[in-house]
This record gives sequence, structure tokens and C-alpha cells, in this order.
Amino acid sequence: MMQSATSDAARLAVAAGSYGLFLACTSIVLWGGYTVLLPGSAASYDARAVEYFVRCGAFPLSLFAAAAVAYRRPKSAVWRHPLVALSLFLMVPAIVGAHMAGLIGLHGALVLCAACLGCGSGFMFCFLQEMVASLKVYDAGIVVFAAAGISAAVCIAIGQLPRATMMWLGFLVLVPAMAAAVLGARRFVGQVHPAFDTIPAQQVDRCRRAARESWPSLICIAFSAFVVGLIRVEAINNAEVSQAFDNANMVGLLITSVVLLATWKTVYERVGLARLYQIVFPLTATIYLLLPLLDSTFHQWLVLLVFAVFSVTSSLMVVSCSRVARNQCVQPVLVYGVFAGTVYAAMELGLLLGCILDNTAGIGFAGLSVVALVAIYCMSMMMNAKRQQGVTAPAPSPEDAPAEDASQPAAPSASPCDQVVVQYGLSAREADVLGLLARGRDAAYIAEELVISKNTVRTHMKNIFAKTGVHSRQELIDLLETVER
Repeated sequence: MMQSATSDAARLAVAAGSYGLFLACTSIVLWGGYTVLLPGSAASYDARAVEYFVRCGAFPLSLFAAAAVAYRRPKSAVWRHPLVALSLFLMVPAIVGAHMAGLIGLHGALVLCAACLGCGSGFMFCFLQEMVASLKVYDAGIVVFAAAGISAAVCIAIGQLPRATMMWLGFLVLVPAMAAAVLGARRFVGQVHPAFDTIPAQQVDRCRRAARESWPSLICIAFSAFVVGLIRVEAINNAEVSQAFDNANMVGLLITSVVLLATWKTVYERVGLARLYQIVFPLTATIYLLLPLLDSTFHQWLVLLVFAVFSVTSSLMVVSCSRVARNQCVQPVLVYGVFAGTVYAAMELGLLLGCILDNTAGIGFAGLSVVALVAIYCMSMMMNAKRQQGVTAPAPSPEDAPAEDASQPAAPSASPCDQVVVQYGLSAREADVLGLLARGRDAAYIAEELVISKNTVRTHMKNIFAKTGVHSRQELIDLLETVER
């Protein structure tokens, strides 16, 4: 038993270490930091803007492409091998060398580098998502938050060096260490789960259920990303502001990662991911509302808090996609590719809109905040519509009233769950819990889905067991299979 626990802890540590090193590489080297090695790029706003837009556009496109391949050919393993992403990363030094030799112009080199890094990052994130999704949801949260903390600590430590030194150290030390860690994690952690051995194109209903389960969280993070893109316009115009944002973001990410790791058990068992998003949303909305009203000192701190909150929600996004993939038995790359691709496409859209408004209309940051508030208002209306739908969805009969008259025979075409409900006189709420139990949901998921507490879920489960005469979930599943036959 102790040996098994030690092995599980080692798997989590390897997964968190490889994920954290990759996140550190993306922050230090891959996502724009390499441009200091290209003469003239730092002084050219047009060059920085082109590189940023191409990289931020290639990233969601690669995620969508990975999701499309996972949907049509999920068993194809070549495209999601980490060496594919690493080979794209290694093309960057070659392109930089070609530019310094006069073979490629500055804009051409930046476009090629940005495309390689954007696509490579997308493919690597999909590989890591598949690895994380093979873990239990609780363990996946530990891995993701620990990885965020590791990446923040590495970035803070290396960020004290001069920019050029930091880049060479990243290319010569950090990237090879990341490559070795990722390849080691691929062998040690494993990424195959029986639930993912499906062909999504042949399981359209599962994909639809995954979409219904994901869209409230997706809307929350996508609109937050859109607003972050609007705010990021201020950083593109000034490299020093961008560096200050990144540094403070790393400090905030380190603090929040430690807090989430310390409270993850409580958050997972008592709060739930869906309610955590409901807590984060009003917090971010308040921050956006205050941005144009405060002076420069408070304004800077609130902007940094915005980036820190988005970093946390991005980590939660990985855990949410992992949970949806396990709950619906869908390929994790399909879920993450569509989910994350939409989020980062929303950020790109916000960035484009911010640049257009800033350069053509000159509305300034206050005007951009108004646009952000409009986006938040639309998001709140959609989230409220989701809650109203969840409230009106249950049957109109009282919770303790029988769902059907037990004296009436079940219709021949009724599902096994419906037949059990009628045969044993389960209440309407007990019927809801039974349906979710039959689909393999745990108590935490059922509590979130039905907007009730875990203790209430356990009470309903005890009542179901008592009425049906079973003593465990497995016996309940066996009963349903017997009814189906």
C-alpha cells in the first residue's frame, strides 16, 4: 500500500515537473522572449505586432487542428508526439541564424518563428492535456497548480538576469531540460485511459453532452480572455510595460498556485469547479469596472491582478477539460482543443479589436474598458440564462413526490432508469440522481449538476439503495443492466 502511494506521488511529481518546465519555457523563451536575439525587432513596433498576432493566431489554430484530428482519427499517435512540438521549437534557432546571415528578412523571420512557436505550443499543450486527463480529477488539479507554481518560480529566478543572458540560458539549458522531462513523463506517467479509447465521430451524443457540460465555463474564461486581450494592447506598445506585466504576473501566479494547492481539497469537495468560476467572474468584473476610475498606481495593480486571475482560470480550464473528458468518455484532446482554442481565439479577437480602436478611433483605455464591460454584461446574461434553465429543468412535481405512479407498468420503450424509477417508486430528485449515477458521475459532479449539497446527494443515494434493495453502486448498475435485458 505504501509502495503504491509512493509510486502515485512520483507520477504526480514527474507530471508536474514536466508541465511546469514547459510553462516556464513558454513564458521565458518561446512566447516572444527570443525576439531580443533578432537585431532590430525590439525597436520596431510593426515587427513586434506582426510577431505577436501571428503567434497568438497560430496557437488557437493548432488547438482546433488537434481537436479535428482527435475527432476523426483519435488513434493516430504521431501528430501528438512531443517530438513534433520540440522539432518546431528547434526550428526557431535555425530561422534566427538564417536571418542573421542575411537569408531572411526581419518580418519573414518573425512570422516563421511565431508560426513555429504557436503551433508547437498548441501541440505540446494537447499532449500534456492528454497526460493530465489520464489522472483522477483531484490529482489533475494538484499537477496543474504545482506546475503553475514551478513555472512561476523558474521565471522569477531566471528573470533577474539580463535579457540576452536569460534567452541563451533558456535555449541552452531550459529547453533541453524541458524536452528530457516531457519525454520522461511520457514513459513514466502514461497517458492511456480506457475511457478515451473511443472514436468521437461515432459517439456524437457524447460530444454533445461534453459541449453542454463545458459551455458555461467556456463562456466565463473566453470573455475573460477577450478582456485580457483588450488590456494587452497597452503592453504591445511598450516593451517595458510588457515585461513589467509578465514579472508581476509570475509573482501573482506563484502566490495563487500556493493558495490553490493548500485549499484544493476543500475547493474540490465543498466548492466545486462550476461554483469557483461563479466566484471568479464577479471578482474580475469588479476589477474591470474599477480600471478606468482609479489613478495610475492603483490602475497598474489592478491590471496585474487581472492577469493573475486569468492565469488561475487558465489552470482551472485544464482541470475542467480533464473532468469533462472523463465524465463523458471523450478524447481529452478533442475537449481541450475546442475549449482552449476558443478561449485563446477570444483573446486574439480582443487584441485585434483593441488595436483597431486604439489606432483608428483613439478611444484610449477608458473606452476599451467600456467595451470590456459590455462583454461582461453579455456574459452575465448568458450565465444567468444557464442558471434559469437549470432551475426550470426539473419536473414540476415536488421533490418528495413519486416521479410516476408505481402501480402503472413501465412502457416497453422506457429506459432502464425510467423502469427502475417506476418499479421502485423513486422520487423525481432521486430519479435525477439515479440517471447521473448510471452515467458514472461522482457525488461532487452530481451536486454541481443538480445545484444541491454533497450531503443531500448522499442522502438521495441512501434512499435509492434502500428502495431498490442494493448496497453499492456496482449492485445498482447490475440492477439497471438486468432491467435492460
